[in-house]
Amino acid sequence: MFERYRAQIEAYCKDVGIEVPIGFHRHAPGRYVAIDLESSPPKLVAATWSHQRDAVSYLGNLAAGQKTRMLDFKERRELNFNGKKSLLRGESF
Repeated sequence: MFERYRAQIEAYCKDVGIEVPIGFHRHAPGRYVAIDLESSPPKLVAATWSHQRDAVSYLGNLAAGQKTRMLDFKERRELNFNGKKSLLRGESF
């Protein structure tokens, strides 16, 4: 299951010009992925998450105003942080 996400994530990043850090390959990837939009080019966050609550925790601990995009590779949807304790389904990708 995790290898499927690895291939999907890497293919997506390659297609849209997102840098994949070396650390991404150290652990089995989860379905929730964060992209740092303040990097140039945008950069995948090396950590991924299998549970939405862990992704929410990550987003809740970011500096205020930091631009990050969260993607769900199981449902192929962007997720939007509501600033509290959940992610709202966004557009398909």
